[in-house]
Amino acid sequence: MPRRTRDERKESNKKGNILTARIVPVFLLGLIGYSSYVVTKQICVDYLIQPHLHGYIRRSQQGAAIAILTIYYILLFITIACFIRLIQTITVNPGLVPRGPQYFVEKERKKQGQSRTHKAEALEYGSTEGYTPRALRGDRIERGYPAQNFWHKDVFVCGWDGRPPFCSTCYNYKPDRAHHCSELGRCVLKMDHFCPWVGGIVSETSFKYFIQFTGWAAVYTLCTLVFVAYYFAKRHSEVHSLNVHWLLVLIFAALFFVFTAGMCGSSLQFAFLNSSTIENFTRKTKVWYLAVYVPKSALDRYNTSGRSDLRLITYPRPPEEQFQVLEHVGATLSGSEQSIARRGTNLSSQTAVPQATYDPQQQEPRPEPQVPFSHPAVAREQAVARPSTAPETRTFAILETKPGVNPFDMGPYNNFKEVMGYTVFDWLVPLRLSPLVDHKDPVGMYKLGNVVRRMARKAGITEDEAGSNDDGTLEQEKPRHKKRRRRRSSARSEMAAAVQ
Repeated sequence: MPRRTRDERKESNKKGNILTARIVPVFLLGLIGYSSYVVTKQICVDYLIQPHLHGYIRRSQQGAAIAILTIYYILLFITIACFIRLIQTITVNPGLVPRGPQYFVEKERKKQGQSRTHKAEALEYGSTEGYTPRALRGDRIERGYPAQNFWHKDVFVCGWDGRPPFCSTCYNYKPDRAHHCSELGRCVLKMDHFCPWVGGIVSETSFKYFIQFTGWAAVYTLCTLVFVAYYFAKRHSEVHSLNVHWLLVLIFAALFFVFTAGMCGSSLQFAFLNSSTIENFTRKTKVWYLAVYVPKSALDRYNTSGRSDLRLITYPRPPEEQFQVLEHVGATLSGSEQSIARRGTNLSSQTAVPQATYDPQQQEPRPEPQVPFSHPAVAREQAVARPSTAPETRTFAILETKPGVNPFDMGPYNNFKEVMGYTVFDWLVPLRLSPLVDHKDPVGMYKLGNVVRRMARKAGITEDEAGSNDDGTLEQEKPRHKKRRRRRSSARSEMAAAVQ
């Protein structure tokens, strides 16, 4: 029997995960239906309401049965509502990043047998396209966050050289905190994990509903566990026999309580830390590189001061560099495209970053939403359509955090609200989407913590002239402390004079 290749094994595992994700939600619903039958019929009706009809020598307890059924079905209704909302979001709005135009070029060349790439994951469409919702499959005009417009924000995540990560499978830039999901064959915004128990990918759009579902499911299974365990022990002391159905429900309730409570607890921890399951693997050691926009006044101050301690990069990048990015990840370029790509800087080299050129007479650069950082073919079409319009530029400084410092950490409470919403109603009821999905803030794709502001001030690239001292204290904060010390010293001298 011939051994399977690595790509074949990956494809087989991927199909297995997808098949499991389709079956498990149906299994869960069947298990909930079975448990509801046992609790309703065998415990509440046969054992509590009509014990004499089923051989039990005991009094009827209709009040206890009604209370159990009321609590049970209220919790069941909320859990099912969270489960349906979660699956609906995963199916309709999973948080996918659109593929780049080169992806469709490679796909067409693959069909015609002209592609020289051997990346099976990039060009295999059977299982991944079948799992991705039909309305979100690979059309040339895809819905999702426009990853090519990253430089219109004032802060974005980048590499050492100031360019954001580029996905060699989707042939597009990865937005902040995005990750490529092998099961979907797509990049996903703030991907947390692929969960077969809920039928798909948990991302920024569904993470809130995942916490709500696991939280309410933990409460539901805990109450079921308490009800069944109490009457299971009571029945066993009366008739000295085991009911298999009661025992199965007791085991299922115990297992799923431990599982859902653990998942809810870990997810809440990530929400308070403003992290994710994937980011948590390197949370304590990761160094974030951030491209921070340098305003006109700060850039003028930097150029006239003679400083050279910052790595600067200007956007949009030249077209030949865009060709180089594609060539670097293995795209099949034509002869003319290859010659254009070789004109630019070698992307594999990280020894030099293009410096910003700034004219003091020029007005402050502003982004032009109509001119995205796109595929070279699209850029050529736009240049032909508007030959006399030069794209405005934006200059960024490349800053890096200390290991383990999360630039998106705004404090536990603010992090929690950014995931779950701003009211208690949003925390408990699965109706509104998480505030995370709103990317309209011009500063960054996600809200940033104070660490980014401190880094910018320390680098001297803010509009004010306040920098940082050697001890890390901001200069503009120093006078306040001095004023407080002067007030304390003057108060002490007045007290001493009064005593004398």
